[in-house]
Amino acid sequence: MFPLDKINKKRISSIFRRKREAEKEEDGAEDQPQPQSAAEPTAQAKPKARDDIEILLPPVHEGEMPTYFHVGGWAKDCLTSGYKFGVWHLRCSTKLDNDVVVSSFGEGNPHLTSVFGGLEVFKQFDNYHTSLAWLTSNELQGELGVRAELAGGIANSLLGTTLSMTDERLLKGKLKAAFERNPFKIELVVPIVKEPTLMGYVLVAPAANCLLGYRMVYSLAEKAFDKHAFCLGYNNESTEVGLKLENFKDMRGSIYQRIGESWAVALKMNFYGEEQLQKFAIGCQYQLEDGSLLKAKIRDDGNVGVVFQTKIDENIDVMYHVGCEGKAPISGHHKIGASWTFNC
Repeated sequence: MFPLDKINKKRISSIFRRKREAEKEEDGAEDQPQPQSAAEPTAQAKPKARDDIEILLPPVHEGEMPTYFHVGGWAKDCLTSGYKFGVWHLRCSTKLDNDVVVSSFGEGNPHLTSVFGGLEVFKQFDNYHTSLAWLTSNELQGELGVRAELAGGIANSLLGTTLSMTDERLLKGKLKAAFERNPFKIELVVPIVKEPTLMGYVLVAPAANCLLGYRMVYSLAEKAFDKHAFCLGYNNESTEVGLKLENFKDMRGSIYQRIGESWAVALKMNFYGEEQLQKFAIGCQYQLEDGSLLKAKIRDDGNVGVVFQTKIDENIDVMYHVGCEGKAPISGHHKIGASWTFNC
C-alpha cells in the first residue's frame, strides 16, 4: 500500500494511537496557518455540523476488512496527515521485558506554549488487552479489549472509560463492538455512562476493490438522528475513489492516483448543499529512494502546506511541516512544526 507501508508507525499503543493517528481532524482547519504568539487568524466561514470531521486510521492489517473511515483513506492521508500536529510533537514508546508497553507524548498545538500530553501503560495478552492512561487535561482513561473468532468471522469489543479528575469527578463510559466476516462488517459504539451519542456503521464489499457502507449517529439527548451517511469506495492499489453522502445534502468526494512508482496526486472536495458552499484541497506527494515522503497541497482559500516525513532509523520517525497563506506568503500568517516518534 502506497506510501504507508514504507513509513508505518508501530501499533503498540492503544489510547495514544487512536488519539494521534486516528484523531478527528476538522475539515476547515487542516493546515490553517497559525501565528506563534498573536491571535489566531480568522477562519473562512463554513457550516459546521456537530461531527463535521475526518478520521485518519492506520492501514488495514492483512486479512482484515477496512472500516467505514478507510474509504478515501489514501487521499485523506495525502491531504491531511502531517498538516495539523502543531508546533511540536514528541512521542516515545518502550516495550518492557514482560511485554508491557509504556508510552508518553507531549505536544504544543496550536502554539508553542499550548502544551498537552500524557502517559499510558499498555498490556497485550493472547486475545485481549488492557491499558490505563493519564492525560494532562486531568483525565484518567482506561480500556479493556477482547478479540475472538466467532461464526467464521472475527468479533471484538472494547470497553472504554474516562474519569475527569476535576471537582465534578465526571465518569464516562462506552462500549465498542464489531463483527466482520468477509464481505460484511458491522461496528457499534454504545454509550454506557454520560456519553451523548450512539454511533455505528455497516460495510459491505459487493465486488473486488469495491465498498458500500452506511453510517449513523443518534443523539440520546435530542432523541433524534444527527447523521445519516452513505459511502461508496473503490481501490485497485493504483487508483482510489471515495464518495460520501451525508444527511442527503452534503457530499464528500476524493480521488487518489499513483503516477509511476514514486508520484501520487490527490483531490478532495466537500459540497455543503444548504449553503451551496464548496471546499476543496489538491495535493501531491513524492517518495524518495530511501522511503522518505515529501507532500504539498493547496486549499480553496489559498493556504499552502508542505510536509516531509522520514525515518532516521527503524525506531525513529520524523515529520516536519510548514504552511503559509498563498495570497500573502510573506506578510501573512505562517505555520511550522516538527514531530518525533521513538519506538524502543
